[in-house]
Amino acid sequence: MSTENKVAVLAPTDDWKRLHALGLPAGSIRALLALLVFGTIWGLLALRPTEEIPDYLRDLLFIILGHYFASRRRAGQVVEPGPAPLYLPNGSIRLLLVAGCVGVGGLLYSRGQLTAPGQHPGVVTLWLVGGFLLGVAINAIWGLFVGKDRHAPKVFEDARAVVSMAAALILVLMVWNRVYLVVPPEQIDQALAPVFHLGKFRLEHVLAAVVGFYFGSRS
Repeated sequence: MSTENKVAVLAPTDDWKRLHALGLPAGSIRALLALLVFGTIWGLLALRPTEEIPDYLRDLLFIILGHYFASRRRAGQVVEPGPAPLYLPNGSIRLLLVAGCVGVGGLLYSRGQLTAPGQHPGVVTLWLVGGFLLGVAINAIWGLFVGKDRHAPKVFEDARAVVSMAAALILVLMVWNRVYLVVPPEQIDQALAPVFHLGKFRLEHVLAAVVGFYFGSRS
């Protein structure tokens, strides 16, 4: 008996409940964790945008965001026995995560809070998530109309890479400058103030969103 046949005998499709945690479809626990964390952050942003998102929740959000989208991409290459996560149609969890972020962003924008991070520091987290999701959306649209196996024109790939690398390099230089104080950060903030009206937040957040966009567009 071949290895493939042995796997089929040990893990038949109609016995999937014995394979996965709590007898739920594969990916259900990950989906529930993602929805719980994202839902909590959405609630905090909607109810208390004047407060920063706790750092442990913010860090957890980005870990889940990167891992979930990357693992969802690999899931198309591996067929798991049983229904899709939480018995929902394929892609539903990703759609819910994106829709929730867009919905909260729209709510904050309608209140005039999305573009005022100085008074509403919580929205900076949404900006960074937005950079990643914008990249994901562009990548998905490209795959839908052109095909997932076809690369974008090289000039576009080069431009995206150059912009992202430039953003990352400037971001790194600004971070180390704050460590070693080569140029007083206050002078940099004052010089950029006429261009970037970010209140107590700085150019670093915009640069981080650009880097996040690149990873999203490549996920």
